Amino acid sequence: MGFKTNYDDVQDYSLIPVGEYEVIIQKIEERTTQNGATGLNMTLVIRNDVEQKCQNRCIFHTLWKRREPTQADMQVQGYGFNQIMQLAKAAGLTDGKEYENVYELCGDLVNRVIRVKVVHEEYNGKTNERVHYINASQFPDCNHKFKETVSADTVAPKKQEQFAGTSMNVSGQDFEEIIGDDDLPF
Repeated sequence: MGFKTNYDDVQDYSLIPVGEYEVIIQKIEERTTQNGATGLNMTLVIRNDVEQKCQNRCIFHTLWKRREPTQADMQVQGYGFNQIMQLAKAAGLTDGKEYENVYELCGDLVNRVIRVKVVHEEYNGKTNERVHYINASQFPDCNHKFKETVSADTVAPKKQEQFAGTSMNVSGQDFEEIIGDDDLPF
């Protein structure tokens, strides 16, 4: 059975318009740039359980380590203490809860909802989206459904299923043929 092209659910990936969006924190990862700057990269997904534009689109936001961290910043591994506390408060984390480090706190932030204001700014001749501020969600009860991800395992049939009726199993052991460089046509 074939299929027809259908563009009804195809999204436009131009800039997300300036405005406020209800989002869910999908992922937080610490990364270092080629220039040596380290930041907590957050993937924020615009919620699909709240009536708003750009549902399911991602907004990327980074909290950067301070070049000259204060004593308070050192408590959160050199990130801006006030920025981390604003994020934690907006996400509804328990006031007074103790954490070993900022990474443990980040684990508690995943799947929490917040409200962000997106603005546009020029950088290196390009207009980019940027999170201007973070506040508590106006819709704290979340029913967001993440889109299913497709992996090679869910698309490609398994080796045993590809050749139904034939068996590559010798004496109960599975094996895989290893091809050397001399066996390749290129």
